[in-house]
Formats: sequence, C-alpha cells, structure tokens
Amino acid sequence: MATERLEPLGLSPRAWGVLSTLVESGPLTQIQLATATATDRTAMVYLLDELERKGLVERMPNPGDRRSYLIHLTPQGTQTQRKAAAELATQADTLLKPLAAAERRQLVDLLTRIADHWDELNPGEAAKEGVRPAQALQALQNLADAAEHEGPRPPARKRRSRPR
Repeated sequence: MATERLEPLGLSPRAWGVLSTLVESGPLTQIQLATATATDRTAMVYLLDELERKGLVERMPNPGDRRSYLIHLTPQGTQTQRKAAAELATQADTLLKPLAAAERRQLVDLLTRIADHWDELNPGEAAKEGVRPAQALQALQNLADAAEHEGPRPPARKRRSRPR
C-alpha cells in the first residue's frame, strides 16, 4: 500500500526512509544515514546518488571531518517528504479506520515500547547517536488524536471466517 502512494512522487520506501530520517534528525553522514535506515553502505551510495540527481538531497563537506560529507535535504526534498507523509498518513488512516482513538493510542504506545526495546538490545546503533526515525509513530499519534476529535466509533463487527 505504501509503495502505491510513494511511486507517483518518484520515491521508493527506502528513499522515503532516508528523507524522513533527514527531516527528523537533520544532516547526517552517509554512514550515520545507512545505520539509521538499516541500509547497506554500498546501497546507500546508490540511493543517495539517485536522490541527489532528483534534487532531493545534497552532499556538503562535513566541517567536523574533512574526509566525509553531510547529507542535507534540499527545499525540494523537504517538500517531497511532506507530500509523501501526507499521502502515507491518508493511507494509514484508511488502514486504521476500524480502530477507535483509544485503540490507536494503544497501538502507538505498543509500537513505541517495541522500538524502545529494540534500542536497548542495540545500544551501539543509531539510537545511541540520537538517530531513531519516529515519523511513523508520530503519524499514528496524529491519527489517534484526530480520531479522538471525531467522537466515538461504533463497535467493530465480527468478521465471519471464510472456509478455505
């Protein structure tokens, strides 16, 4: 479902992850970005080349380390990320339609606990460097908040199981 929303914007899910990580964390080195998005370093080079050709990111010298570059979002990259976020939020709202506001909040809480636990299991990873994408959790929280303002939902109907 996400791919359907991202493709018209010229993004893959992996490219979306890079843009969202940069929105959340600010400029990062290629290595930090690869770690934060769980992307192979070689694959990250190709992905950044593509995003740079599209004018969504730019590599700038790292003032803290002359051997590396910081990856920055361009204004077009920020705009594209915002459009993609809105598209994905619409898709998430459709997917989460059967959940009431309290259930959406509970889902956000549970996913946050899982992400926090993952960070504890991987103390040397990007989370320790302050790089942990939370865009999806924030989007779910926004949907939960929006659903709360809509008022209570009727109880969900039980589905009949289909014979196989």
